[in-house]
Amino acid sequence: MIRVVHFIDSLRVGGKERQFVELINGMRGKTAIENFIVCMGREDFYRNDISGIQNNIIYLVRKIRWDPLLFFKLYRIIKKIGPDIIHTNAMLTSFYALPVARACGVRLINGSIRNAFTRTGIKWWIEKWLLDRSDIRLANSLAGLQSRGYEPSDRNVVIHNGFDFSRLPAAHPSEEMPFPRQLSSGSVVGMVAEFNYNKDWATYIAAAKVVVGKRNDVVFLAVGDGVTLDECRKLADFQPRMHFMGSRRNIEEIVSRFTIGVLATFKEGISNSIMEYMALGKPVVASDGGGTKELIIDGETGYLVPPRDPVALADKILFLLSHKELAEVMGERGRQRIKKDFSLSSLAEKTIALYERTAKSH
Repeated sequence: MIRVVHFIDSLRVGGKERQFVELINGMRGKTAIENFIVCMGREDFYRNDISGIQNNIIYLVRKIRWDPLLFFKLYRIIKKIGPDIIHTNAMLTSFYALPVARACGVRLINGSIRNAFTRTGIKWWIEKWLLDRSDIRLANSLAGLQSRGYEPSDRNVVIHNGFDFSRLPAAHPSEEMPFPRQLSSGSVVGMVAEFNYNKDWATYIAAAKVVVGKRNDVVFLAVGDGVTLDECRKLADFQPRMHFMGSRRNIEEIVSRFTIGVLATFKEGISNSIMEYMALGKPVVASDGGGTKELIIDGETGYLVPPRDPVALADKILFLLSHKELAEVMGERGRQRIKKDFSLSSLAEKTIALYERTAKSH
């Protein structure tokens, strides 16, 4: 039995949190692995989505962001559990876990590479310093791994995100506000992402303005919450053709209403939103860069457009709206690609194989 402590920031809304839940659920029933979760925050948006190990969740809450007492508290937890591996998924958890792993003689899998940014300030260099000293560096995209200066090897590993098709029928309509009335007819273009400075909502909104200026049968949705939401609302001065839906639990139900899924961003790793669009058979238009090209096959499952280019984004949206049969074919190709190459079982199997290899090498 291999014991793994997953040391995470929280279970709040977010891409890496969604993928963490997918991983844990994908490993459910694998008798070779015993998982424990240690959270630094009490946000619990995804807690009820985790199956099978609710009793193995421990909250280790910080009083301040850089809390020196956390080293000692984590040390006591690790000594009590006696894991073979600590698996982190963020720079901050890796910061606390690295010295504790060394003191306890536990292997550290650093899974903080979730994007493909390069040299973006002091946080990037701190993350790089931590990665250099970790036993295993795990990225969810080749582009992300290479952005930190690493190439695939026994210590530098790429495991793409996985999608759980079993959750597609699930919906929580009782928890949701009514959909905008305009969705009952016409086309729906949507983008699902956190409102932060890594997501290019300004380009999405600008492209939407171009499209609604040329067609009167299209509604745009913005699904998510975050620090840039208010300023993005101010950019969208063409409502009611643009709807901000906030943070929602029933993402699959909402995406099922889309005609086209969009992700305007900077350098992603592997986007959960794009995977959801493709799994639900929607053609995708996304900003080129990072790991997105590892997910979308340009011209087959959707289109890649230059970042920060609302005209190019609008052109591809308009093209797909005018070529519905092609859009449906692209959507079906995307669905098959997710089933074949980005399944939850593949994510779980590759991760378990990494755990087994890492534990044996100790």
